[in-house]
Amino acid sequence: MPMNAPQEYYDLEEKYSKEKDLSEKEEILKRMLVILPKHKGTDREFASLKRRLSLLRKEASRKPLVHKTAAIRKRWPRVSLVGYNYDNLLKTFKLARVDNILYGIVKVNNIQLQMIALNDPEKNKDLLLQSEIIISKNKIKGYENQIVTDSIDLSRIVKDFGVIAVYTENSEDAVPMKRGETVKDLIKKLHLKVEKNSYAVIFGNSAKFQGQRVALSHKLGDMDRVFIKV
Repeated sequence: MPMNAPQEYYDLEEKYSKEKDLSEKEEILKRMLVILPKHKGTDREFASLKRRLSLLRKEASRKPLVHKTAAIRKRWPRVSLVGYNYDNLLKTFKLARVDNILYGIVKVNNIQLQMIALNDPEKNKDLLLQSEIIISKNKIKGYENQIVTDSIDLSRIVKDFGVIAVYTENSEDAVPMKRGETVKDLIKKLHLKVEKNSYAVIFGNSAKFQGQRVALSHKLGDMDRVFIKV
């Protein structure tokens, strides 16, 4: 009996084969388990997926931590702090020391952000180039997306840089979006497949009325909750 799996399943299979990060591979397998149809023709495939997931988790538990700046991947919007006292930052934020920088995930306006703190911008150009927002005590030449300030008000700074919080269905954490981005941009971030009749239902500031049905070109607003119909 054929599996009759959706196209997304085979797309995920290809993505899994190319992915290097173990945590990302685990998320892909879990998604494949969810969308694979359940019938006699998929029993072996389910068993194979569960076995692969088990082996992957064992591998992840054995893998040692790599304490190198180069190992820091960009999985969330990045905020880089430059030139601030490390002791003060450690008291304010939950950060860990990696090489000669501080690193951690912080939540601002219900949005998860990757925070990097460093004192030598010349040696960490790769991290700064991948930063949506640079907050520094002194002006750094060559970077436009920065604010120079002695005090760090992340909530205000994130809004000033046009980062908005968008929620999907019943999610508690928001998806970070740029002001002016659309439902289609959100779908891309969520790795969903768009169909001809895809649309969204919006509750929030960008809706003319709560529960408005909108096209994929609809521009999202801060604190919108989006129900995507694909």
